[in-house]
Amino acid sequence: MPTIFYDKDTGLEPIRDLTLGIIGYGNQGRAHALNLRDSGIKVIVGARKDGSAFTQATKDGFEALSIDAVAKRADLLGLLLPDEVVSSLYSEQIAPHLRTETGLLFAHGFVVHHKTIPLPEHGDILLVAPTGPGRQLRSLYESGSGLPALIAVERDHSQQAWARCLAYAKAIGCTRAGAIKTTIAEETVTDLFCEQAVLCGGLPELIKASFETLVSQGYQRELAYISCLKEVKLIADLLFNQGIDGMRAAISNTAKYGSAVAGPQIIDEQSKAHLQKILSNIEDGQFAQDFLRDTKNGSPTIKNLMQEEKSSLLADTGRELAEKISF
Repeated sequence: MPTIFYDKDTGLEPIRDLTLGIIGYGNQGRAHALNLRDSGIKVIVGARKDGSAFTQATKDGFEALSIDAVAKRADLLGLLLPDEVVSSLYSEQIAPHLRTETGLLFAHGFVVHHKTIPLPEHGDILLVAPTGPGRQLRSLYESGSGLPALIAVERDHSQQAWARCLAYAKAIGCTRAGAIKTTIAEETVTDLFCEQAVLCGGLPELIKASFETLVSQGYQRELAYISCLKEVKLIADLLFNQGIDGMRAAISNTAKYGSAVAGPQIIDEQSKAHLQKILSNIEDGQFAQDFLRDTKNGSPTIKNLMQEEKSSLLADTGRELAEKISF
């Protein structure tokens, strides 16, 4: 069984007297900063002075400073930037200004696991990775609830790293739901794999292929869109709340039988071999290398995908339906 920490297992004292710096005031960074402040923690925000993040942080009432100034002042520095951005910014504006005792905190292990930056020789290296987007982290905190998180310590320089990691997780609301102990390697691999295999890779491709199959055989594209895309939420909610077995219990016998027959035909041994290959590419670092190379070349893979899907019949159908039907 995993080790899970809750509010009762920690307090805020380990970070109460620290200055926490947040660099990357976007979806995750803004939520972290707001939750930390509402928990009584001192937070400063680093951003480009001519950028939207600086403007938003100032509007939110934070002390917004240049990135290098925050790197100099913070006792614990949250690097909550996109994975592909951290490297150049870190080398130029962060690393030269870090103090020996300054700890680094990440919300995803990609940078540390794949060694895309030269970590300092001293200072704690922590991971607090909420299991959802920043807007959900914030809204749950405001409602008195919380979002689960994965937590890890890569280096305990201060001899207080775990206490600080847990206190940070508590301050952003995650120990209200549960903070699961892991390693940076495990968090990185499992996160990338589930994104690619299920959430952002496998599921959208299955929706697209199913929609195209129906339309190519003359079925109304509007019905195909509703059946293959919109109804996913109904099943996703059941899966989230009741698990696979609970979802099965809630659907009709026709759907149960159809899933028993068709599911293994779609996810067959060849599909499982593809999944294993995806996992291997993540584990051995090939995916990270390919991703960073693609980013350096202007992200053509991402741009092509976005353009292709934006101009697709599936997207056109969705936009047209949105004007006619309220879901």
